Amino acid sequence: MGFTEAQEGLVNSSWEAFKQNLPHYSILFYTFVLEKAPTAKDLFSFLKNSDGVPKDNPAVQAHAEKVFGLVRDAAVQLRAKGAVTLGDASLGGVHVQKGVAGPHFVVV
Repeated sequence: MGFTEAQEGLVNSSWEAFKQNLPHYSILFYTFVLEKAPTAKDLFSFLKNSDGVPKDNPAVQAHAEKVFGLVRDAAVQLRAKGAVTLGDASLGGVHVQKGVAGPHFVVV
């Protein structure tokens, strides 16, 4: 099944909206993640020793921006090639090292 132009457009417009208020949407994103999977808190170094999602932590915004940027890049690749090729091969190793498993990706 391919990725349609409309689907890519939705991802791209969401990315643009996200960038307009990065601090707010970053906090909202991780708040939703922790609501759905509270045990995921220990997977993020910037959340481990905090109550909830810290509002003034640049690492929260930086990580959320990476996640959403990767989603946008994947949408572009899916539309263009029908497959996604990861640009940073070390990402998989980092996720394995942190204990990230399949169910975690479903939440995100």
